[in-house]
Amino acid sequence: MQSLCLKPPNISPPAETIASNQDLLTPVLLCIPARSLLRFKCVCKNWFALISNRKFCDIHTSKNPYPNVSAFFFHTAIHDFYFISIPNNENQSGSLLKPPRIIEHPPRIKILQSCNGLLLCCSLQEITNTSSTPRCYFVLNPTTNKFSAITNSPYATKSTSILGVALAFDPSKSLHYKVLCIRCIAGSVISFQIEIYSSETRNWTLRESTFLRPFHIDFSHGVYFNGAINWISHTSRVLHYNIDEESHGMVSRPPSYNVFRKREYRYFGESRGHLHLIEIYRPCVTQFDVMEMGGDYSGWFVMYHVDLDPIAAAFPEMVPEHNIVDPSKEETWYYAFVVLFLAREVNKEGSSLLLHIPCKVISYNLRDKSFEKACEFTSKGTESKRSLQVGWRDAYHYMETLACV
Repeated sequence: MQSLCLKPPNISPPAETIASNQDLLTPVLLCIPARSLLRFKCVCKNWFALISNRKFCDIHTSKNPYPNVSAFFFHTAIHDFYFISIPNNENQSGSLLKPPRIIEHPPRIKILQSCNGLLLCCSLQEITNTSSTPRCYFVLNPTTNKFSAITNSPYATKSTSILGVALAFDPSKSLHYKVLCIRCIAGSVISFQIEIYSSETRNWTLRESTFLRPFHIDFSHGVYFNGAINWISHTSRVLHYNIDEESHGMVSRPPSYNVFRKREYRYFGESRGHLHLIEIYRPCVTQFDVMEMGGDYSGWFVMYHVDLDPIAAAFPEMVPEHNIVDPSKEETWYYAFVVLFLAREVNKEGSSLLLHIPCKVISYNLRDKSFEKACEFTSKGTESKRSLQVGWRDAYHYMETLACV
């Protein structure tokens, strides 16, 4: 039977040998980015079978645990999304792309968290959080467009209500993910019911904890770091719960915290095993510090100082008109930018902030303070105004991965 593999013209004998030999081909394909591999499935049946194989996907994920961020999902309304692609060096034009099919035509869903290439989502009904409303959670891989529904917890009762759900996934340690659900028990301010779902067993386990509920902790925005789910309060105190060790702790405010100054935190996220926090103090909203958490939760320390004034000078659309019309009201000034993601590199030299300003994404190098336009996308209708209404908690980074869900 004639082979179905497409034979490129003028292919050299060594290359043809590699293309048709799975043992030789596999190490080569493992070095290819995930999205390119999905296109390579069309080469022939042999390539399709190899790239679709669960073992191959697991090895590729293990060898590429922290891929670069290549796009962002945004919530612009409770069930409205748009998707911005961050191009590579071969294509300097950004694009508003269609998200995966399940999000493009969602059954009224909301993204809750992005964690190393996987998205934790829930049905819109969950937002009502009533005892009579069915809860539906699922984990989605946007690259492969595959998802897995999370079974309902058998430990949910009418006397408990959900405070937050978070995803824990670190492919450098395990190819399986876990989902943590934290509930409060009716009539108690100190008792928490913690439930853990494992993708390995497809089952829930119940844990109980009686630590004092911290004031103003935002359980709706969990961040996975250092084997634990981390939540932040409005005063920048961090509560962490280690999933494997079943331990918890609280980290105090950053050293720069000043209760007498108007402040807000603009970013709380993880990159390559590092947890970062950005606070902005008025009126100097364009100058701030990037803080990093000690790996042993010893506290926050200042990693970088950021000055966005040169960016505002280069991109005047970042400066709202009322700042110029009435410069005397400096205390109420704001600038049209959102910190999307802190991309931490292994050598720190390429570590950067990705900033969203109207119709553009700017990459700011944290080491040498240089910046460049990462992509630009065409404004359509009210797109420019909508971009100002998107907060950092409405943006979810997208990393290409073949991780199985």
